[in-house]
Amino acid sequence: MRQVVFVALAVPLIAAAADPLQDEAVTRLVASHDPAIPIAIGRVYVKQMGLQAARDMLLQRGKTANAGPEWGPKAPEWQAAEARLTGVVDRIIARDVEDPAWLREAWAHEAQRVLNAEEADEIASHFATPAGSAQREVIELLVVGETLMATYTFTDRIRYDVKGSEREIGNLQEVWWNRDPFRVRDFTGDATAVRFASLDPGVKYCRMLAIQGIERINTHYDDVVRELHAELLRQANDIDPYVARFRRRVEKN
Repeated sequence: MRQVVFVALAVPLIAAAADPLQDEAVTRLVASHDPAIPIAIGRVYVKQMGLQAARDMLLQRGKTANAGPEWGPKAPEWQAAEARLTGVVDRIIARDVEDPAWLREAWAHEAQRVLNAEEADEIASHFATPAGSAQREVIELLVVGETLMATYTFTDRIRYDVKGSEREIGNLQEVWWNRDPFRVRDFTGDATAVRFASLDPGVKYCRMLAIQGIERINTHYDDVVRELHAELLRQANDIDPYVARFRRRVEKN
């Protein structure tokens, strides 16, 4: 009984021990980040995975219904069914990728783990300066962006020839090249920028973004893809009328 009372009393004490200054500083810190690159990469990856899953489903439903060899992407009924499934894919992307809340929540969780209130405030304040803002953009482009791009393009998890993902590829290219990735940025004239790049808390924050930050992004992408596959499976029976319509048309001819 005494243990139960102790635990009951400890819960509010733990809650009270939370640092509101740390929460506020971390919130400012993660809000300063531009989520455009992780969102653009995720949009392409999830769209291509969704298109592949939708096309695999269409092929399988056609086989199950003995639709014959003409059942494929050239058939108008296939195209209509694929458009329906693509709408499902786009809605999930809008909800689970394009809304940056997931990225801010993930990075806030990791930042609270490695930074105290003073450190988070120091970085957030630095990122609010012209030099710090430019340094933040470099981190997002080179530390986060290039690592993600290499991970997904070198392993063919993102490809540039997947029909139906042209809009998402175009957006990714625009986001990437608008940040002028080959421009040399020189921060040696700014003492605060040099300190951020060479000492803690800047060094450990960049390390966190490069390791745990990217890991959380990859995990989120994969979670969205799993949800996407599950949602497409729930749509499977809705594909059968398109297959039946195709069979009637082919049999008439």
